[in-house]
Amino acid sequence: MNSPEKSISILLDQALAKSMREIFEHLPDVYFFIKDHRSRFVHANSALMERLGIRDPAELIGTGDHDRYPPQVADQLIAGDRRIMESGEPLIDHLEVLFDRIGTLEWFSTSKYPILDKDGTPLGVVGVTRSYSTRKNPHFNNQAAGRAMDFISENPTALLRVSDLAKRFGISERQLHRQFLNLVKLSPREFILRSRIQAAAADLRNSGDPISFIADKFGFCDQSSFTRQFRKILGTTPAHYRQTS
Repeated sequence: MNSPEKSISILLDQALAKSMREIFEHLPDVYFFIKDHRSRFVHANSALMERLGIRDPAELIGTGDHDRYPPQVADQLIAGDRRIMESGEPLIDHLEVLFDRIGTLEWFSTSKYPILDKDGTPLGVVGVTRSYSTRKNPHFNNQAAGRAMDFISENPTALLRVSDLAKRFGISERQLHRQFLNLVKLSPREFILRSRIQAAAADLRNSGDPISFIADKFGFCDQSSFTRQFRKILGTTPAHYRQTS
């Protein structure tokens, strides 16, 4: 029979979990989720379900990332979940590209935390994902890096140099670099590369242009270089990505 103290503890834990779920129902542009040890969804807030085009929670519970993302994206998300559960260490402000229900790619910042029992056995992960969009976050708008990110995202085929971006937004290269690291944990060069890959991936999904043409369009010196960087960032080749998307 449970002691009064243990019963109260269980009730408090249940109340805390319920309150936490309710809090995330009322935070705009915040996607909250809980997954089990096999990376299957246990809970998601209304904002995340709406983004995924799901109305009934029963459609989500028990499903995984492979049910809604291309294989290469799902594999990376699940691998990240496993690393967190195995290490017991959270992943904070990790920048990643995700798809919405109509196939549009967007940048998001995700923080995930392991759920462990008292013996340290992994039970799952809990996470919060937010759009990095400067248009939705005044904190970005107040910094040169935020405006630079918008410019980079809107001009993915332009050959951009960090020195030119710094001059355009009235800041030194060193300051711009520092602001990028603070906001998205990437250097300006890394962000430019990822934005080009993101835009190229959209072209692969939505056009029949040859891969060599897309590589040249987004400023890669040749198809081999494009393939190497694409695999590094999205975990697969452009050809395989096109076949499975």
